[in-house]
Amino acid sequence: MNILIAEDCLITQAIYRELMIEWGFHFDIASNGIEAVKLVKENKGKYDIGLMDIDMPKMNGLEAIKIIRKSNNYFPIIAITANDEYKKACFEAGMDGFAIKPCLPDDLLNKINELFVE
Repeated sequence: MNILIAEDCLITQAIYRELMIEWGFHFDIASNGIEAVKLVKENKGKYDIGLMDIDMPKMNGLEAIKIIRKSNNYFPIIAITANDEYKKACFEAGMDGFAIKPCLPDDLLNKINELFVE
């Protein structure tokens, strides 16, 4: 499975990196929405699922998902944020799932497996 991770916090990136390696997933990490959009455009069709932080510098996750959804490259994306008030906006913007930080590893893996489509 190929996963796009958009997360600006270096500590959280390190946690995701360890989890993805443990679970045997391939992944790319973007530090903001601009990098996430760029990776999607450069790697058309590569990603099976995405994990998208909402509060990121330069371009937040809501802006990034809107741009990604305008491309012809659909893959499920899970919004991951510490702010539950973003839930409605995330789904309106095109997110397929929603998780609150901190998200326990088993819960995150379950969300990934629920949305993964071969």
